[in-house]
Amino acid sequence: MAVRCGGVLTPVTRRAMSATPPFAPLPTAPGMARGHVRAALAQWGLGELADTTEMIASELTANAVNASAALQAAGSVPVIRLCLITEGETLVVECWDQAPGFPLLRQTSELAETGRGLAIIDSLTGGSWGWQPANGHAGKCVWAVIPARGLPASALLP
Repeated sequence: MAVRCGGVLTPVTRRAMSATPPFAPLPTAPGMARGHVRAALAQWGLGELADTTEMIASELTANAVNASAALQAAGSVPVIRLCLITEGETLVVECWDQAPGFPLLRQTSELAETGRGLAIIDSLTGGSWGWQPANGHAGKCVWAVIPARGLPASALLP
């Protein structure tokens, strides 16, 4: 879709956003994240990004669950939120948690049973991921950017 601006056709950038309600850091959280991703991307007409985005959302959510374990053990009730944002050029996956600490990309041995999540995300995004502390409260947002170039603006919700 394009609009005429000063006699020149310019593409219209539409922004789409979808967020989960807060959910508990339970073993079922990565599955909930994958379901949310698949539904949102189908609604936006971006189904071709679903497999990659589901993997990233699942890994981010699993990390948030693991990071929240100490808070739960101490009797706190932390929450996780997953947010998807796109403007047609990229798709951003954000995972918010209330746990202290920060994500760290580690080298793992071939026999390690854990510790590969961020390496997978790093590989799928070409290193386009990061984190930031939450403003005004404990926790953080870990985000990953997936290229979505070439997708028509009409694929997004009006």
